[in-house]
Amino acid sequence: MAAHTLPTIKVSPNAGTTAQWFRVAEQSGDFMGIRYGRAKIGSDSIKWSFIPHDECDGIGGFARMLRARGSPLTTLPTTANPRRGWIRPLWQLWRASRQPANCSLREDWMLYNENPPGPSQAVAWHLFSETETAQIRKSCRQRSVSVNSYLLQQLDQAVRPDLHQPSAILEWMIPVNLRGDVIHLDDTANHVSYISPTLSPSDSLQSIQQQIRGRLSRSEHWGHYLVMLCVGKLLSERAMLKLISQERNKPQGNIGAFSNLGVWDSARRLDPQDFWLFCPPVAQGQLLGAGCLTYQNRLSLTLQGHPGLSDRPQLAQEWMARWLKGIHRCIS
Repeated sequence: MAAHTLPTIKVSPNAGTTAQWFRVAEQSGDFMGIRYGRAKIGSDSIKWSFIPHDECDGIGGFARMLRARGSPLTTLPTTANPRRGWIRPLWQLWRASRQPANCSLREDWMLYNENPPGPSQAVAWHLFSETETAQIRKSCRQRSVSVNSYLLQQLDQAVRPDLHQPSAILEWMIPVNLRGDVIHLDDTANHVSYISPTLSPSDSLQSIQQQIRGRLSRSEHWGHYLVMLCVGKLLSERAMLKLISQERNKPQGNIGAFSNLGVWDSARRLDPQDFWLFCPPVAQGQLLGAGCLTYQNRLSLTLQGHPGLSDRPQLAQEWMARWLKGIHRCIS
């Protein structure tokens, strides 16, 4: 059945949604606040805010922030990714789970200590100019790749020097917007799933692009959502907590989350003196979170390391410096 002929899923507030998983993650000791930052152009004084991930996804949380400041934002971005039935995505996920894992072990990048409560102190950010943002887009168009693929490749290269095995294959988590396929009463609630691309240091931009498109075309994101939905309905939160703990004790997992909220307020209807930052939360077993958004035609990047890196807060700055060096090298 074609993706566009499938009915949307209307989710009640008490259904087994992704919000339940974020609540359980909080119970396990993670701080699951989505990080947003606002400042005036030319200022380094960032006002950080955190919205609980069990209330919103990244897009929804940013919409709340903008609406609170008077934005006339009435609709949020909807998905353009295919949703290929119900059985096929689940079968493909099951088949993939039966294949031998060849990604790096968590011990290769487990650089942190015990998890202190609250937000991470290892944070770094950067705001590109309009000209630089346009150059990045132009460079991606010339290479026939998305900005996402481009930024992910450079981020992957930036963190490798701090791994025990820099040549390892790394798994990443990329959130995927499901608005249009999934409907909540609150349009800012969690309409989110994810895909899990794997990168090696020799991967070309084109191969990364093809892998990401392939995972989306196979509806990997939809398979993950169906699993979370079904398991969330069947299990109590206590059982979900046990399952999360078991997953985090496995030797392999994704190194971190990379999320791009897309393009906002290109027409400058809001305060043109503001700029915004965004970063997804970091959980146990994930070393870092990286967030991007383009607000009023300026791309911003934000990185945060696991809260256990509080004794090494400079590490996020080092990752950001390498990330920017790679980006500038490609657009110069």
